[in-house]
Amino acid sequence: MKITDIEYRTVSIPFIPAIEEHSGMVYPTTIVWVHTDEGITGLGESNAVHSDITEQAEQIAERYVGKNFWEFDIADEGFTFQSAFYDIAGQALGVPAHKLMGRQYRDSVELAYWSPPMPSEATAAEAERAANLGFRVHKLKARKATIVETARLIKEACGPDFQIRVDPNTEFGDLETGIRLAEELVPYNIEVYEDPIQFEDLSWYAELRKRTDVPVARHIGGLQEILRNIQADAVDAINTQGNLSGLRKSAAIAEAAEIPIWVQCFAFGCCVASTFAAHVVSTIPNCSMPIDELPHIRVDDLSGGSMNLKHGAIHLSEEPGLGLQLDMDAVERYRIR
Repeated sequence: MKITDIEYRTVSIPFIPAIEEHSGMVYPTTIVWVHTDEGITGLGESNAVHSDITEQAEQIAERYVGKNFWEFDIADEGFTFQSAFYDIAGQALGVPAHKLMGRQYRDSVELAYWSPPMPSEATAAEAERAANLGFRVHKLKARKATIVETARLIKEACGPDFQIRVDPNTEFGDLETGIRLAEELVPYNIEVYEDPIQFEDLSWYAELRKRTDVPVARHIGGLQEILRNIQADAVDAINTQGNLSGLRKSAAIAEAAEIPIWVQCFAFGCCVASTFAAHVVSTIPNCSMPIDELPHIRVDDLSGGSMNLKHGAIHLSEEPGLGLQLDMDAVERYRIR
């Protein structure tokens, strides 16, 4: 089977109104179709914020077009084309993509809800909406001036079992502020405290763990960096990213230390990246925390329902490949190039 063509369409799908009002962000995403001479097409997705993949189309075609599909080492491809290739391979062999990756540990993969920095009342309203949709965890881009009040209102709106993933992107600053806020947040079911303070000195994170009861997480990638954080006693959980091969290695290091992980492979994508990430995560035993893939914060995920996102989780089908059928009317509606 040969690759015959690669097609790109970039879309810009608005966020849902509550997020759109407070985010000020625009995140285009590019859908990639990889066509073959056997009539099988695989889907991938590229983040157009960081780079416009269409500008690299000539070099990409030189690497792939005209080549024998089965000669590529799929597990080591980059995320975009790895998705498309597992989709093709699964369709060719008549099995879902995860069957080609290893043992499946879960047939559905939970997603975390997400919101940007927002007033406390607005965040609590979004959390209540998330809980009603079946999400168990809400990831907050937190700020030290409002996080405690926000957490209080979320507990009031959603009950004591709804979890909060606090992610201030180090905005809490220094160790003492991080400790103080962690202590104030103890009553509010904090799932993890992700990158709360500056991390140039990992001893701060080790001290934070010693002096608080809130689980501490880091958003890190790369085997050496993950190992360094574990050796420094800096983490209770890890948020990481990568392709299948890289994630398996990272997860294995964390598993040896009995540390759970979650992934943020793409974040602001539509159904393609999110579904592929779910296939990957379903085969990693200690990737047990809700992942940071966010198709649910856009007004359309382009799947026409084929992604099967319900009760805060992607439920993987047994359809061959990714199991997706894109809504092409929606793709064209939001297409910008």
